[in-house]
Amino acid sequence: MGPSVIVVLISLLFLTDLTVADEEPFNSTVPEEVIECSPSCFKVIKPVLDHFMQFKTSADKSQNLNEQLMDVINENKIKEENLYALIKSNDEQKNTINTLTKNNDALMKAQSSNEELIRIFKSEISQKNNEIENKETIINSLKNQINQKSEELKKAREEKDDFSKKLLSCSDNIIKNMNSLMEKEKEIQEHKEEIKRKDDLLNKKDNEILEKTDQARSKDALNEALTSQINVISQNLTETNEKFSTCDEINSCLPSGKGLFHIKLPGVSAFEAPCNGSGWMVIQRRMDGSVKFDRNWTEYRDGFGNLTGEFFLGLEKLHLITQSRQHELLIRLGKVDGSTAFEKYDDFKIGSGRDSYPLESVGRPTGDAGDSLNNNLNMKFSTFDWDNDLEEGNCAEDGGGWWFKSCGTSFLNGHFHKDGKSENEDGINWGSWHNYDWSVSLTSVEITIRPKLF
Repeated sequence: MGPSVIVVLISLLFLTDLTVADEEPFNSTVPEEVIECSPSCFKVIKPVLDHFMQFKTSADKSQNLNEQLMDVINENKIKEENLYALIKSNDEQKNTINTLTKNNDALMKAQSSNEELIRIFKSEISQKNNEIENKETIINSLKNQINQKSEELKKAREEKDDFSKKLLSCSDNIIKNMNSLMEKEKEIQEHKEEIKRKDDLLNKKDNEILEKTDQARSKDALNEALTSQINVISQNLTETNEKFSTCDEINSCLPSGKGLFHIKLPGVSAFEAPCNGSGWMVIQRRMDGSVKFDRNWTEYRDGFGNLTGEFFLGLEKLHLITQSRQHELLIRLGKVDGSTAFEKYDDFKIGSGRDSYPLESVGRPTGDAGDSLNNNLNMKFSTFDWDNDLEEGNCAEDGGGWWFKSCGTSFLNGHFHKDGKSENEDGINWGSWHNYDWSVSLTSVEITIRPKLF
């Protein structure tokens, strides 16, 4: 029941009370002064008023309560909204927590997986560290090798520098030699001109000879007389040679003696040696391959072979003969095609057996075979059982003995090849005569010596 209804009821009650108490007709004109209520009216209305006041008070309280209720409702509504928001937030947080839980589980799994990976990685890192240590050991070893190679390279560079200096020096010598050669060519040209002048002079001399031929004819008679005297002298010389041929006291071939002679030298027993009739003693001969020349040291020292065929006189005899006085050396050579050549030396000398019979001297070479002996100068004699050459191996290992230096440039005691060809390059050779073609093998050799005639 609203406050307006209560007021209406109270007003009705008040009007009824007035009618009963005062039966006086109602005066529509209201006096200006206030109408006081009678005691009976007051008694009637007082409870109403009290009730009204209580009701009003209650209404006011109710209104306040309503307002408070509304405030509470609004507050509860706000709290409810807040609660809904809180519940929603709580749900979201739960979802977030679930998500975080799932993420945490995933992270735990990932962590477990990562720990496994870390363990694997640690194991691999340990292996790699071991490999690194091994590699470092290898690197240190390689560094040491590099240092050694650097030292070797440094030495090689020093050797290269030395070689460059020597090469530069050789280049200077070559330039000097070229200049010298140019000077020699000039001298040769001058000599050619001089030869031409001398040819002209010879032509003049020929004319003079023709002029004097007639004069010579006039002296033929005198020559015939001289020839008779020479024949007598030759007859006497022949008789003298025959006497010497039966004597053991000669120490070299006679100028006109030919055949085998008994040679007597101090320090050795008398021995036979072939002479060719011009004072030359034959000390070695190759002609048909009938005697093998791959002999040992003792045989080359004492000599071997057939004095009327192929033979070698002996190193000890050559030493004694050439030490007694200065001797010339004459070497005659022949090829399978019939061509021949010779080379002559003016001071041939062999050292003693104590020094392995070195080639002490050969002297100045002349001839058309070329010099292939001076390269062996001062070299000791070598055989297959007595190596004295400068090679790592033995040049006489598969052949005869010789004064080898580095297995060249001559070898007159090599294997005999009748066809003049040596596939193994072990034949008889004289390099300067056959252009150092070692497949060529000579088919005839005769080495002779005689005292030097001053």
